[in-house]
Amino acid sequence: MTGPNNDPAKSLGGIVTVINMILNNKSHPTDFFDRDLGSSGKLKTWWRKVNQFRQSISKERYDLIHFHFSFDKKSVVREFIYLYLAKKKGIPFIVHFHGGSLAYQKSHSWMVGWLLAAANQLIVLNEDEKESIQRLYQVAPEKVLILRNCIDFGEIPSFTRADSAAYNRIIYFGRLHMPKGLKEIVEALKILKAKQIPFKMEVYGSGPDEAWFLDALKEHVGDAFEYKGVVWGKEKWHSLNNSDIFLLPSHGEGMPMALLEAMALGKTVVVSDVDAFKKVVIDKENGFLARQRSADDLARSLELVLLNPADQQEVGKKAKQTIEKEYSSDYYIKSLGSVYNSLLANAIS
Repeated sequence: MTGPNNDPAKSLGGIVTVINMILNNKSHPTDFFDRDLGSSGKLKTWWRKVNQFRQSISKERYDLIHFHFSFDKKSVVREFIYLYLAKKKGIPFIVHFHGGSLAYQKSHSWMVGWLLAAANQLIVLNEDEKESIQRLYQVAPEKVLILRNCIDFGEIPSFTRADSAAYNRIIYFGRLHMPKGLKEIVEALKILKAKQIPFKMEVYGSGPDEAWFLDALKEHVGDAFEYKGVVWGKEKWHSLNNSDIFLLPSHGEGMPMALLEAMALGKTVVVSDVDAFKKVVIDKENGFLARQRSADDLARSLELVLLNPADQQEVGKKAKQTIEKEYSSDYYIKSLGSVYNSLLANAIS
């Protein structure tokens, strides 16, 4: 298996969470190869990693390689050489797409065409991605497997937190990048502040727009805002559990792990009405949907939640039930194991 650095202390994001969930429940002996380029000297690091990968697949007899990356132009160009080396070596491989614009915007790049033809199996996050890839690239339905991100409930620690009288702690947890709806968050919180609706905003994560986001929140939200840095493992779960409202007004997503994790803990989620979120969140039933790119609508949803703590409890309870019923890791691991067994059997025969 290969993907970004799977040490959560060094590499954030849903891809890392999925990789570690698979590795922790693996059904076959598996080595992990880290393709991460770090933050400096990326071209030199990329070349070194390519050579290490080539040596590794020449030295060891691998029966199958499972690649993880986003289906976007930058990722395809960056990872193409690894796929080519695997194909040249005659090793069957799976390409596991974790979202990405090329699933919905057709690319005429020969690299994309080669990748889709060469892969023995493609994995996507949801039904919309599968349908779009089939339609745009004429990929056979049986070649594309849907594996929705899921939760390994065995990883969730026990908590002893006492209930609070005020259900007003909002948490943002993830990459600090404008497409996550950072501007809408700032504008919505300004509206709540002007209405004197009490809340506490906590931000966890890092990213390219970190400085702008944190400065804007300090300026417009003041003492009601706190930046908590980057957390992982048990500390991540405790941070989510110590919140009341999970906020993610993204402009587009696959299926973020943080959303599923918050719902698994029974938190009230307020997210944008992008298609992926609407697959799991039913407005005013197990969460709240706000119109994407609308700070006013986001503020209205937050106000509704903040002023009705009893409803928060009921909505959070239904959110947890949704994840337990439809997003448990059991089905995920069994489905992936079946794919592995099928490809390994074909390789042997």
